[in-house]
Amino acid sequence: MSSDRKEEIKNWAVYFLSAMAAVFIHETGHCIPAWLHGYPAVPTPAMEYILHPVTVEQNQWISLGGYIGTVLYIMVVLIIFLFTDFKYNSALYAGAAAVSGMYCALFFINGRGHGGHEFQEAQAALGFSYSGHSLDVFFLTIFTFLTALWFIRTRPGYKIIPKLLTAAIVTFFFFIALEWVNNSIFDPLFKAGAFPRN
Repeated sequence: MSSDRKEEIKNWAVYFLSAMAAVFIHETGHCIPAWLHGYPAVPTPAMEYILHPVTVEQNQWISLGGYIGTVLYIMVVLIIFLFTDFKYNSALYAGAAAVSGMYCALFFINGRGHGGHEFQEAQAALGFSYSGHSLDVFFLTIFTFLTALWFIRTRPGYKIIPKLLTAAIVTFFFFIALEWVNNSIFDPLFKAGAFPRN
């Protein structure tokens, strides 16, 4: 195997590991407000399980916690991208940006950047309209900014466009597969004791 091929594989590995880390930190972010209120909660790679009924207000903070986790992860990776010479910082950065890109894709497909009522609950915690699109606009802005910054910083040629389109499609199905595998494994373990938040 050529060294170029090995480097490409390593870049893809860092990209998907970064995307998975972003999702896990998002799920852990949901659990932190539950833990702070004394409720048992379990983060898994693509879902959180709240094991006790919560009030409407607590549900809103639990929902918001996930997005705070997402934004904090993006900020840490942004600092690494801008201020370090980490060999795979572009792939790490792309993986973090992919989560906000997924929210944007879901908005254009479903009319909401996340399944269920999680965006609405998080918006309500922030004092925004429950039925509005504040978080959709927020993550669309973040994704646009991250994408523009990447193009400005790396200056890729036009030949990268097919690779980016392929990566977007693969990433979309990767997130679907991650959620399916996660739920197949962890739903039997935790779903019976979990309480729906939405």
